[in-house]
Amino acid sequence: MINDSTAAPEAATTTTSSVSPLRSGWNAFTHFRRTRPFWGALILGAGGYFVGRPLLGAGWGFYTSVGAHGLTPIILGGGMVAAAAISLILPAQRHFPSIIAMMLSIASLPLANLGGWIIGMLLGIVGSGLCFAWAPYSDKQLAKFAARAERRAARRAGRRRVSDSIAA
Repeated sequence: MINDSTAAPEAATTTTSSVSPLRSGWNAFTHFRRTRPFWGALILGAGGYFVGRPLLGAGWGFYTSVGAHGLTPIILGGGMVAAAAISLILPAQRHFPSIIAMMLSIASLPLANLGGWIIGMLLGIVGSGLCFAWAPYSDKQLAKFAARAERRAARRAGRRRVSDSIAA
């Protein structure tokens, strides 16, 4: 005959040690976001979208009839989005793309529909400034985050033990 008191802790340990795929995915995304200029790149990419958006849906006939001036907003917006992608993928190389994105954002005012109706230019300036000013966390800050995660895990384990004892 199996003793039920010994079977319950084994089930509880397997339940507490397993982490849901959604939680582990969110933790991975949080780590990714904290180790890169995420918000600056996101805002910069939105600025590039707003600069190029008025012409993104146009066909080849429109570009050939307008000429090279019709491609200017696409080039400026594409450069801003490329700078955002570089800042996000290679955070150590964020300074040069941020400076280029700032110049493209300012150049979009006279060259691309008032800088994407000024919204794209402002988003580009703010996003490139955030990417340029971003700094990675220090070892002290990372240790603080790790201690906070351990405290949260201990609280969760305590709650699970209490709920398991109530259920039993």
